[in-house]
Amino acid sequence: MRAILFDMGGTLDGEGHWLDRFIAFYKQCGVDLARESIRQAFDEADRRAAVDDKIAVSGQREMLELHVGWQLEHLGLREKSIKQCLVERFATSVFSATPTNERLLASLTRSGFRLGIVSNGCGNTATLCDEFGYTPYLSVILDSRRVGWSKPDPAIFRHAIRELGCDAGNVLMVGDSFQRDIRPAKSIGMKTAWLENTSQHERPDLSLVDFRLQQLADLPCALSTATATA
Repeated sequence: MRAILFDMGGTLDGEGHWLDRFIAFYKQCGVDLARESIRQAFDEADRRAAVDDKIAVSGQREMLELHVGWQLEHLGLREKSIKQCLVERFATSVFSATPTNERLLASLTRSGFRLGIVSNGCGNTATLCDEFGYTPYLSVILDSRRVGWSKPDPAIFRHAIRELGCDAGNVLMVGDSFQRDIRPAKSIGMKTAWLENTSQHERPDLSLVDFRLQQLADLPCALSTATATA
C-alpha cells in the first residue's frame, strides 16, 4: 500500500455521520424530534449548502452556524439558545477530534504513505484542512463541489488516484459511509477501511471491506497487522 485516502465529514472531523451526530445533539439540547423530522431538516440544509456561496469559503464554526440555521428554519424553531447549543456541541465534537487526527496523519506520512481527502464537501474542504492542521500532510484534497463529481460516483476516486500517481490496488480508502466510501472505492480495485461503528443504519457487504475499524485510531494497528501477515 502506497497511499491512503480519507473521507472528511464523519471521519476526519470526528467520527459519525453528521446526521447521526445532530440527532444526538438535538436530544442533548432538549429538542425532542423524530429522526425523520431531523433528517428532512438536515437534507434541506445540505441542499442549501451545496449552492451557497458563503459556506463555500467558510471555516468550521461559520459552516456550522449556517447549516444549523437552515435546519432550524426548516423546523420552524427560532430560539437562539437551541442554535447556540447545537453549534457548540457539534464544534466541540470536531475540535476535540482534530488534534488526534492531525497526529495520525503526521505518523502515516512519516511511515511513507501519500495521503489525501475525497469529500462530498461544500467547497470549503481545503479551508477546513488548513484550519485543522491537516494540509501539510496531504498530497490531494478533492471537494465534490470543486471537482464536479460526488461520491459514490467512482469518477472522483479515479481522479484522486491519478493525482496520487498510484495504481488503485495500492490505495486505501478510509470512510464511515459504506455506500459512499467503501462500495465505490472497491468497485475500482481500491483497498477499503470502514469505520463500522459510525454507520448503524447501513447494511454492508462485508466482503468489500478489507479493514473493519471501530475508531480511526485503530488504523495504524490494522495496517501493521496486514503488513506483518503479508
